[in-house]
Amino acid sequence: MVDALPLRIFLASPGDVEEERKVVRATVDEYNARRKGDSNVSYEVVGWDRVRGTARRSQEAINELISESHFVVTLFKSSWGSEPGGPWGYTSGTEEELFTGLLELGQAEQPMRDVWVAFIDHPSPDGRVVALRQQMSRRHSMMYESIADNRDLKQKLTERLESWEAVAGSKVPRHVDLLPSSGKEVLRAANLRLRGEKLVVLGQAEAGREALKEAAVLGGPVEQLAYATFQARHGDLSGAYDSTQQAIDHFSSGASHLYSPLAAEAFAAQAGVLRRQGRDVDAIGRFEQALTLLDENDATAQNVRCRILDELGLAFQKIGELEPARRKFEASLAARREFGHAVDVSQSLINLARLEVADGDLGTAAGHAEGVIGTLRGTPPISLHANAEVLMAQVRLRQDRPDDGVPHAERALSLNRQIANKLGEAISLFVLAQCHLAAGRPSEAEERARASLELNTAMGNEEGKKRVEGLLSDLGR
Repeated sequence: MVDALPLRIFLASPGDVEEERKVVRATVDEYNARRKGDSNVSYEVVGWDRVRGTARRSQEAINELISESHFVVTLFKSSWGSEPGGPWGYTSGTEEELFTGLLELGQAEQPMRDVWVAFIDHPSPDGRVVALRQQMSRRHSMMYESIADNRDLKQKLTERLESWEAVAGSKVPRHVDLLPSSGKEVLRAANLRLRGEKLVVLGQAEAGREALKEAAVLGGPVEQLAYATFQARHGDLSGAYDSTQQAIDHFSSGASHLYSPLAAEAFAAQAGVLRRQGRDVDAIGRFEQALTLLDENDATAQNVRCRILDELGLAFQKIGELEPARRKFEASLAARREFGHAVDVSQSLINLARLEVADGDLGTAAGHAEGVIGTLRGTPPISLHANAEVLMAQVRLRQDRPDDGVPHAERALSLNRQIANKLGEAISLFVLAQCHLAAGRPSEAEERARASLELNTAMGNEEGKKRVEGLLSDLGR
């Protein structure tokens, strides 16, 4: 059943459609009142006025509100709107809001269900409004409506609300082919990135690399960081460093606001590459720099801040500084508990559990992992759930209880297969092989290790291959 909370409609429009905005809000209110008691689906309309003050570019805060919305209604009449600034060269805030909604529409994990564009009749619309409508018509990229007057707007929006009710409980990602007025291929770059990331997860490393590389050429920091992640995972640390530097240069050149979550993620990504290169002290400094780019009072930046605190804790743990690591993990956990995000809290508990393993407190580590498993039990499978099961298996190994570790490793393997996470599947197989070897079952251990080696080879994961080859060498001896 669909959540009883209202589905959010973001209303995007220039300043010349004030009356039409009132019609949209009134139509939604009327629809909710008419359907009350007959349906558990209702809607709420939000817009730029819902955004709190921020030190960042205001349009970025508006875009974050769109990312939390289920639908976008975009109205154009005569005006195009004013330029918002930013990296993609959008020439109006409404245009950026429309394309942000289309980007969200293509992402399976985001709530965006549909984007509706309405062109209201006017004798002399701005040329950019005309050009957008012509492009949508020529490319058949998405449906739009021609609106004669307010009565027509009310009727057609009501029909749209009815159709949305039928799809409210599901998300089908859609990729739209449309160019903004800047001519930059925003949507194509994002779609290539999503396609590349999915291909990598499915074990098609080479095809995924090509898509991610093209996305990085066409796109901006998000695409460059995605390509850097692939490069680092597959052993090209020099290339990964260069890709993160490309993203950093974007912000240092002034193309986008430096004090922003995305800029912080760019610096943190480079710090992650430094860690992989064995330059942990340099990485710690870069992570600390990344944190200075975030406003602690900006709630929308808290997720990024917590992720960086996690990475900083792992870096301290790597150099044996367990107390600073603990402080970073606990700071992240405290922030996540304040916002009440159970899944994010579970991530912090996993980090603390790994720290306890390093500190030799296996009982506390097991308690954290069991807590995560209990929290996530009955929820849709995600990688964090699989990570908790892997950690439990590793704890049981350290406790000389490999037979007790086997069921956890097998559950992790099943979960990773359900979510098509090939990297997680390879790790689960490796830990399962370790458990079987420690329990005195070398043939079972070799079977799982060779399956893990095959997956790591298909993905081009050199680090994973070396681990498995070491285990196979032990089996040979």
